[in-house]
Amino acid sequence: MNPAFFDLVGNVRAMRRLKPDPVPMELIWKVLNAGVQAPSGQNTQPWKFVLISDSERKKWFAERYIQAIESRFHADAGERKANPGRQLRALYYQMDHMHEAPYLLLVCGERDWPFKVPLDQRIGEGPPNYGAVYPCVQNILLACRALGLGAALTTMHQVQEMTFVNKWGSDG
Repeated sequence: MNPAFFDLVGNVRAMRRLKPDPVPMELIWKVLNAGVQAPSGQNTQPWKFVLISDSERKKWFAERYIQAIESRFHADAGERKANPGRQLRALYYQMDHMHEAPYLLLVCGERDWPFKVPLDQRIGEGPPNYGAVYPCVQNILLACRALGLGAALTTMHQVQEMTFVNKWGSDG
């Protein structure tokens, strides 16, 4: 039995109110190392990381994140719900302060066709391989929590995926 593990798992939650305090790069390396220890089919580790620390790039990313939220939920920043609940308040905070976090970490999954899709039906790019990426992301979230760092999983940026690729290309 390892009660510390179960305490850790029981305490992981989305933390959207992140402090702007600097985080030593050695902790980021620990977090990323935890991510790459995740299992993946045939041990292919079909992910790449983009770590954004530059303030202008964080602002640029945060602006697109807000646009993605607004386009998905058909509401702009000026039309925020009055007296929102706790979760919505946290989301609003994340939208307004994302650029202040010391780092933004994107876990990018390789696109791959599932085996069940016949070769003749594989047209265009394959879908993201979420089944391989999410164990990596979970390890990252657990590592952040174990190190006293805040983190939250979001996939909303995918609405703007091509904007990111066109802006930064594959070199981030």
